[in-house]
Amino acid sequence: MPTIEYQLSFEHYLEMTSSRREKKDYRFAAFSAITGFFCIAGGYLFLKLGHESFFPGGFLLATGLLGMLLGFLAKSKPTRPDTKTLQREYELACEDRRTLEFDDKGWKVQWQEGEDFRPWSCLRQIYDLETLLVLATGTTYYWFPKEALQEAGQLEPLKAIAESSLAKRQMLFQVALRPSALVYVAGRMYHGWLRLSVPRLLGLSAVVLIIYWGLLGQNETLSGKAWGLVAVPLLLTLLEALFYFASYYKEDWSAHSTNAEIMSDCTGFRSKKVRWIIEHRQLMNLREIPGAFLLYFEPNSYYLFPKRSFSKEQMTRFREVITTTPLQAATR
Repeated sequence: MPTIEYQLSFEHYLEMTSSRREKKDYRFAAFSAITGFFCIAGGYLFLKLGHESFFPGGFLLATGLLGMLLGFLAKSKPTRPDTKTLQREYELACEDRRTLEFDDKGWKVQWQEGEDFRPWSCLRQIYDLETLLVLATGTTYYWFPKEALQEAGQLEPLKAIAESSLAKRQMLFQVALRPSALVYVAGRMYHGWLRLSVPRLLGLSAVVLIIYWGLLGQNETLSGKAWGLVAVPLLLTLLEALFYFASYYKEDWSAHSTNAEIMSDCTGFRSKKVRWIIEHRQLMNLREIPGAFLLYFEPNSYYLFPKRSFSKEQMTRFREVITTTPLQAATR
């Protein structure tokens, strides 16, 4: 059993916590979209009241359209803790020296306050980062500096054993995961309505009532108001679909797994830097829409499996494998 001593540096800690530090900030996009909507509404109201000149009705309409466009195209900004906070976290959790031992049965990490042994059967994820090799179980992440492993000549042996432990399960078949733009949009919209159906209905009803009583005016005919009631929900749905279409083409698909390896008790995924498996017993909910399966292993996120990637036999087998696994809970 080889023994490797190592110490995580502050630079290692920054890489470890990069995903946690880079939280997405949608405030500018939301502010632009909401401001644009009210500018459009105000511009329409001015024009409806008889102010046919460009200012202020036409100006508000143009500003509103520009604001809506900026809201849909704006990218989220990452927010990060300050360096002093990160330095303090590193000193408390990761500064001490540690020892790694591993063989064909599992790996053991020792540090000043204790030790932890994990068999390879517990391994669920492998992260091949720039300076770190990360082994993850269902509950814990183990971070190992590549430099220390390379100096001991154990980087490739450790990766090989970890990779082989994930590949021991028998694979039934593979399917491609990248969906078409239409299926992607349908999945995002279905997921949004599934999670927030009541708030969305209330918000949509409020907007429709404002349009109906305020912007359409008292002199509008009944048929005109009826068209307004139909057009407003359709317009809002179209704008949401356009937002997801834009997200589809801005998505970094190279960071996602290109294929899914369907096995009898789990599904495997592989991206450029990560290989991981998810056991089917962790499935919380399964939703099926025209064109895709939505698998919920967590309440608020899903994996999308395009149906076009399956043959008829594979789709039947996939349904059998998934539905024979008791769902933990229904996602509401």
